[in-house]
Amino acid sequence: MWQATARRWFVYAVLLTWSAICILPIFWVVLASLKSEDAIIHGPRYLPFIDFVPNLDAWRFILFDRAENLRRPLLNSLFISAIASGIVIITACMIIYAATRIPNRTRIKNLWLLWATQATRVLAPVTIVIPLYQMAQLAHLLDTQLILILVYSAVNLPVAIWLLLPVFGNRATEQEESAMLEGCSHAYVLRHILMPMVVGNIASVALIVFTLCWNEYLFAAYLTTDHASTLTPWM
Repeated sequence: MWQATARRWFVYAVLLTWSAICILPIFWVVLASLKSEDAIIHGPRYLPFIDFVPNLDAWRFILFDRAENLRRPLLNSLFISAIASGIVIITACMIIYAATRIPNRTRIKNLWLLWATQATRVLAPVTIVIPLYQMAQLAHLLDTQLILILVYSAVNLPVAIWLLLPVFGNRATEQEESAMLEGCSHAYVLRHILMPMVVGNIASVALIVFTLCWNEYLFAAYLTTDHASTLTPWM
């Protein structure tokens, strides 16, 4: 009995230690945001109101400074990343379903096309940013949210296809076949049968795509200046 108790407490101690290690950088960043320049330079100081007097000057500068503030880039990043991620996931699901479920003479060709799209992700973004800039300039889309949504969607679509293809599989499941026998359309099967079965995987891929859009720097730096600038180049 005591061995099981000791083992349990050992596991708790290890988890608590690892949690503290993971939380420490976040704790340090929060503390730094509440310190004055003098407290940061002449550190380390860890305890508010004991080692240093906290203040909100940094937050006031970031959020409310008229010359430069965080709100517009933050909202741009949230909006652009969310819309682009939604477009990518919906498009990827429809492409994979059409290529793997709908029988036609070019099904094998479609499967090869899905895998071939992954090669586009290997291409360095710096090689295409100048042509994209010229096209955006001709279309009068520079410094707009629309150009970033279109570019992020196109760039990250191969990633979503690559990650979702093993999830969807190369053939219809028994549930899908039963629904088709009952007269359901492909759109109904995709929306109400297949996607609910793999909703967890779709959410995980959506989070990955959102992170890729959120962290994108090069396209945002070249294609936007002020109005549609995102958080990454602003920082």
